[in-house]
Amino acid sequence: MKRLLRFFTFYLVSFLIALGLHTASFAAEVTQQTTPAGFQYWHYPIPSAKRSAVVITWPSGISTLPAGQEVAARLGIDLMLNGGAGGKTPDELIADFGDLDAGSRLFVTPEEIVGFIVTPNKEAFKAATIANLVLKQPTFSANWFKRQKQKLVQQSIGRNKVVLGIGWSLSREIMMPNHSYKNYYSLLPLAELKSFELETIKKWHQTAFATDGVTIVATGTTDVQQLGEAIDKALEGLPTKQAKFVHRTLKINVPGKVVIFHAPKASKSMILTFGKAPAAKARQDVYLNTALGVLGYGKRSRLFKAVRTGLRASYGFRAGYIDYTRNQRLFHMSGEVETSKLQAGLDTVRQTYNEFRKDGIGFIEFPFARRYYRQRIEASLLKPRDAAYLLMNGRMNGASLNDFTSLSTQIDNMSRDQVNKFIKKEFAPFNQLLTIIVTPNATAVKGDCIITAYDQWKSCF
Repeated sequence: MKRLLRFFTFYLVSFLIALGLHTASFAAEVTQQTTPAGFQYWHYPIPSAKRSAVVITWPSGISTLPAGQEVAARLGIDLMLNGGAGGKTPDELIADFGDLDAGSRLFVTPEEIVGFIVTPNKEAFKAATIANLVLKQPTFSANWFKRQKQKLVQQSIGRNKVVLGIGWSLSREIMMPNHSYKNYYSLLPLAELKSFELETIKKWHQTAFATDGVTIVATGTTDVQQLGEAIDKALEGLPTKQAKFVHRTLKINVPGKVVIFHAPKASKSMILTFGKAPAAKARQDVYLNTALGVLGYGKRSRLFKAVRTGLRASYGFRAGYIDYTRNQRLFHMSGEVETSKLQAGLDTVRQTYNEFRKDGIGFIEFPFARRYYRQRIEASLLKPRDAAYLLMNGRMNGASLNDFTSLSTQIDNMSRDQVNKFIKKEFAPFNQLLTIIVTPNATAVKGDCIITAYDQWKSCF
């Protein structure tokens, strides 16, 4: 009966934009191009698209910052995006992009900084001119610095008042206790964040956007000359030499424990379960995304139907994964749960996961899962923004030039047996996963220990 019900397990793989796939196209080919100034980039044409996207990645990330001050990079990005540039106010820059019907994005991870420009094809150069101001001449005003720092401080305080924020912060305390990336992701320590000086950010900015190590991809228009000129404009006048740095190696440890965090003021409870997932790699990523899609994405997924629809104990339950670095990836299952049904919710998650790991994807549901996955990938490859992000992630994960044209074939050739073998191999038994429960009632569920503060986690081991 369960297998017949699984016939209706249609799902959407939400990870298309965040994943490190070696990506593919079903129509066009990726070529290597060179801009007039000599920058090499990968180009994926989308002839039907009226917009283009350019993604530029700098390899510095947070590694040029002093140990303990890594969060300053996030503050620096906020200030660049919100503090004005090139003598223009923030509102003027927003209006300039709006006039072009263009947009941009800039964000930092521990290993790299990523910048996006998405624009109508004919406006690429003008949009790149605005982006160049932000990259090269951010205002870095003292008043805006104070405003953005206070905003980040409040964000740090706020996330540790909600069950979701508490759960994720505690997970990092346990799995990466002595690593600076923990503070970067958790916006801690708060005292350090409050003490940041504007000069730290200015010094970071001086070398973070150097052009000698950039990786560039572009999608959309077939006019490579136009794209090349826009890329050159975006990078014009930036430093040419990257500061010497070494990324701090991160190795995540996932202990098999159920840790209860007692939060008396919480209005509801939260279950979060974590396990190691394989690093981004060609071929097996299609297995990972197929597996997690069936397990926990959308209202027809196994976890949602079991915990929300069946038990009616939660507001929704899902599965996904996070890349803390390109080599350190976790899958997670999570959802808010009514405290009165907390034990039943945990038991249901455990049972659903164990059945999934034991039996894999059902015979009837697999072809539908595979077909829908392929449709979603191909839909994304018709959107310049999505395609550019997929291409950049594949490029950064070591894809070859032709890998982008093979993903549809990989999905078509993927067999149910291959995916289910992958599930049994890569998804650890539930008792080897880390489960964190945040709840106002510490006696509502059984666990290995009960703590009331982050620094008490070691008492559980």
